[in-house]
Amino acid sequence: MSSSVRRHKQLVDPDVQLGILRKVAVHWSIFFVCNAVALMIWIRLFEQPDADWGQTFADTVRRFMPFFIITMALIPAFVWDTLKLTNRFAGPILRLRHALADASEGRAVSPLRFRSNDFWKEIADDFNQALIRKGQIETPPDQPETDARDEK
Repeated sequence: MSSSVRRHKQLVDPDVQLGILRKVAVHWSIFFVCNAVALMIWIRLFEQPDADWGQTFADTVRRFMPFFIITMALIPAFVWDTLKLTNRFAGPILRLRHALADASEGRAVSPLRFRSNDFWKEIADDFNQALIRKGQIETPPDQPETDARDEK
């Protein structure tokens, strides 16, 4: 597919992409909690060894609130960027799955072309070569082509 065609769906393969996004959010949250605990332990051990844990917690929150706010504010940015990245491999694999389903049913299949920034362009080339050998390809690989399923 030509690089000028834009993907219109943010979640191309929701099972895969949401699974990855959940992992990123969980890892980022664990990272946040571990940093907060480490900061609190540091303050308790090296700055306030005589204070109780409640006072240390309150001081940690007060001193590092800007860090906590910025860290929490970055989670959506990381999730969004990860979503855009997952489109670069989920989209091509989804298109390959559709093309394989069409080929297995004996329907004519258009050559696969992935966007210029997509991963796994070699898979499209290999798939196109296999279909050429089997005589199942609809148009020559050098013809521009679009996929209506990708633009929904």
